[in-house]
Amino acid sequence: MSNPSRNIRIDSGYAQSPPLPTDQEKSFFNKFPDKWETPKSFIPRHIFKLCCLIFTWRSDLHWLHDVLKEENQWEELHRQYQVQLNQVSTVQALVLTTAAVFISSKPPLVDDVNYGSQASYACLAESLVFSLFGLLFQLKVSASGFLFQQRSAAELIIERRWRIFWHLLGLTVPIIVFIISVVLLLIAIVLTGFTSQSKAVQLYLSITFAFLGACHLVSILGSPFYHHLSNLCVSVARATSGIRRAGES
Repeated sequence: MSNPSRNIRIDSGYAQSPPLPTDQEKSFFNKFPDKWETPKSFIPRHIFKLCCLIFTWRSDLHWLHDVLKEENQWEELHRQYQVQLNQVSTVQALVLTTAAVFISSKPPLVDDVNYGSQASYACLAESLVFSLFGLLFQLKVSASGFLFQQRSAAELIIERRWRIFWHLLGLTVPIIVFIISVVLLLIAIVLTGFTSQSKAVQLYLSITFAFLGACHLVSILGSPFYHHLSNLCVSVARATSGIRRAGES
């Protein structure tokens, strides 16, 4: 006897499941966001180009889109930023400790080094304040960095033209505060040495900073930052000369 279930076609009523997206469809920035296009108005267009030049060293956001359009590039870049920020926090704590020690400790060699200079003391105090707030900014960015690594946060950021600049600015604030604190500490040391009555201290300090400045210059000349900056200056100079030649002709 035949089984009736073999002769009955059962329609489940469910639609066929869609095919799984391919890797190309999963790509995060597969299509260049419309909001990242250069504005048409005069003032917003120049402000947009200036922001692109400051944050990406380009005149538009196409380069940033090419970097971020890979599937996991957004998360990877933010992860690398968190690692670098942790290292900056360690150095920031050393700057904070150094400034605090200079301010609170009894100065040695009072006859040779002018520790009582108001300018150097003010720079030390400012370096201490910037170091303290730098650590707070770094802690805040580190705590919220896990949220920025998510795709949902990235999709929210690219919905508007200016949000990406605010996001990049928020990531650079701890670095800017750190640089200011270090520069203030160095200025305080320089003022303390050059305002002293000892010629030997002034000579040693001059030689030290000249040597360190030369080492820093050599490191800059061999860095990709310098090569990119030089290429940018050359391209701007060529574009300017081309415009002048076109105007003369």
